[in-house]
Amino acid sequence: MWKRYVPLIIVMIIVGVTMFLLYGLDSLRREKYETAIVVGDNTSWIYKKKRWIKVSSANAFEDLNWKNFEVYENNERVGSYNLWHDDKWYVFDDKRNAINIEGEMLAYRSNYDITMDEFSKEEITDNTYVNTVLTDHNLSNDNKFTTSYKTSVDIDHDGSLEEFYVISNVFPLNFQPEKIFSFVFMVKDETIYYLYEDVADYRVYAGCSPDIITFIDANADNNDELIVSCFQYSNLGRVDMLYNFNGENFKILISNQ
Repeated sequence: MWKRYVPLIIVMIIVGVTMFLLYGLDSLRREKYETAIVVGDNTSWIYKKKRWIKVSSANAFEDLNWKNFEVYENNERVGSYNLWHDDKWYVFDDKRNAINIEGEMLAYRSNYDITMDEFSKEEITDNTYVNTVLTDHNLSNDNKFTTSYKTSVDIDHDGSLEEFYVISNVFPLNFQPEKIFSFVFMVKDETIYYLYEDVADYRVYAGCSPDIITFIDANADNNDELIVSCFQYSNLGRVDMLYNFNGENFKILISNQ
């Protein structure tokens, strides 16, 4: 009887060890992953123990002060610098000389390798998917835009580029649309996946103008997350959102609200 079960027990042990090596060690590694991301002046997030946390307390900011970050301006790397937060984030070199950042700043630090994808904004020359989105939301294809561009990035690292579109008619200066709208969507295998969609009756100062800030593998899962910012009128500020794609839809992991 015992001899009959020995091979089965050995197989079960081998399977158990293999599963632990494949998944258990990876899970333990991920428990130790930590990163901090700064978007502009008003948004700071921490990834710790596989959870995203919004930095809001004085103690949390203090923990990040004078720490070394990889600093980007308008999606181009500026260098490794120290950050310090007061009313906003300030950037300094190792001798505490101020570094001037005039464009859109994004900075991160982590205890593991993070990759960021370069991308460029291109004019939309084929309106096929744009018109589909407008039609699906009962909007005219003749609408004018205040923001309109696309970019292509392989967010799931499968060797194929996904197309991302940003269109909006928020804050028009020389026309008055019946409806105001903003959309950010991805096209993959001819299917449209929405990240951000908003339609409302026209009011001069209403709405939020979206912009893709970066593509970044922020938690080392070999899939890129997206940071999308939505700019509101005047002193109403901006909404920063970190999205991921699970293969079926986009989900906001964390925002600054």
